Amino acid sequence: MDNHSYSMIETLSLAERADYPALGTLVEQILFLLDSDIVFSDIIIHQNSPLMLRQPKRLVAVSDTPITGEELEEFFEVIEPNWEERIQVRAFDRSKDLYSARIRVNCFTFQGRKRLGCVIRRFPTEPMPLEDLGVRESIQDFAKLTSGLVLIIGDTCQGKSTTIASLLDEINKTRSGHIITIEDPVETLIPQRHCIITQREVGADGDVESYYLGALDALRERPDVILIGEIRDAQTALEALALSESGPLVFATLHARSLELGLQKMLRLLGNSDAQAQTLASSLRGVICQALIPSLKGDSYYLATECLTPETEAKALIASRNVGGIRPLLDKLNTQPGSGSHTMNSDLALLLKAKRINVEDARKASTDLVQFASETCKR
Repeated sequence: MDNHSYSMIETLSLAERADYPALGTLVEQILFLLDSDIVFSDIIIHQNSPLMLRQPKRLVAVSDTPITGEELEEFFEVIEPNWEERIQVRAFDRSKDLYSARIRVNCFTFQGRKRLGCVIRRFPTEPMPLEDLGVRESIQDFAKLTSGLVLIIGDTCQGKSTTIASLLDEINKTRSGHIITIEDPVETLIPQRHCIITQREVGADGDVESYYLGALDALRERPDVILIGEIRDAQTALEALALSESGPLVFATLHARSLELGLQKMLRLLGNSDAQAQTLASSLRGVICQALIPSLKGDSYYLATECLTPETEAKALIASRNVGGIRPLLDKLNTQPGSGSHTMNSDLALLLKAKRINVEDARKASTDLVQFASETCKR
């Protein structure tokens, strides 16, 4: 018997899924959801199970009707004509313009290749205006930089790509130049405004085999701004640092739980050497760590960030690889207006005061639980 027979996952009410084309093709069902007002971050599809949505505070089935293997195969044909060969090797990602929506699809097999599945994430068709993201002015000011390195840190699915696309488009709106992105896959498409936009995709069927090779190529392509979609290895970390020393402004992302853990990871990838730590301290212009927190009603997300704009003391800590000193320094800078730095807890406090999120969700997003507990007790 199929697993969905035992499922305790809720199903959308008839009112929530009014006009849902349950008898339509899988593409029609997906398009309906992408164009609807239903709040979700991902569509999760398993063969022989109902179509699922990941909402801010729950997983929910769209209907009771299971998706068949034939329906998934037809959808995979739309996403990747050569899907059968690709999926034999491993799961694969594809970005796709599906009529009015832009999506990223991860396609895979499971249960010993007996069942097909995919996860669909939608992206804005254009970057969101920077002022609409809910980030502080100090973060918006990173779009005014012309050189150096800016790191964007956070767990997976915390909106890093959206923030970067908005920063890049702000540059695109305000000055001329050549913006090169190296992404896996290309997510939000950035329209040409004042800048020439070159968005290169990493992968076997992409424009370049790896982030490292894309970064290596970039310097010969006369860039003013470069995005390295993710620093995963030492080669890419070293090349990102070398690029930031050579003139362009470089944005790069790292998967880490907090600002100081991100810096620790970057230093480790750079070899934990004094010379590279000093170079990082010299080149670093900013570090952002971010998280998405469900709203009280569970019908949207709010963005919370912490930010370090390195000054003399921060540069000295990074140069000496004293990452443990970053958190106390950030707490101090958080109290100094105009420092360009703030803590995650200060953003969470503002959201809690405005009654936009609850304490438990704020606690999960905090990067300093001891300080968070102390501040919560005072309220």
